[in-house]
Amino acid sequence: MRLAVSDRVVLAGFAALALGSIGLKAWAGPARDGAGEQGRDAVVNELVTALSSQGFSTSVRPLRIQSPIVFARRGACRLSVRDARGGKATVIQYARAAAGIGPVRYLYKGGSYDSPPSLRIRWGRLETELLGRIGGASRAHIPVALATSPACGSTDFGLSDVGLTV
Repeated sequence: MRLAVSDRVVLAGFAALALGSIGLKAWAGPARDGAGEQGRDAVVNELVTALSSQGFSTSVRPLRIQSPIVFARRGACRLSVRDARGGKATVIQYARAAAGIGPVRYLYKGGSYDSPPSLRIRWGRLETELLGRIGGASRAHIPVALATSPACGSTDFGLSDVGLTV
């Protein structure tokens, strides 16, 4: 024999679960993975600093929706580099923006890829978030989209392991 459950009890249960979920999220605070606006600025600063220390002259082109583009030049070598946390959704836009320089490759945790390593990036964000939640000092690794002119060769200019301490 089945017990009849009042619709009000079911609704009250769902409401309690929803409030509990919202309360836990509010208590935990925002994600600690460097994805906020301050993290975006810190990435641009790290890219500019790394390239300037190698003798590049740099300029930054801020964009409204996408990540800012850092342009760099040293002799005949020209670069376009930017935060690539947008993943595969931004591949076409990044390629268009860098068309005058060269093909875009993606750098992440010491590796170089023809397209954003989406699964690795997601796993890295989750790992950083979990370590941040339990109080472990962690570093959020940032994927970088890099386009280089032919005069630059195939080096990554020390940009394959960009990250933020969170």
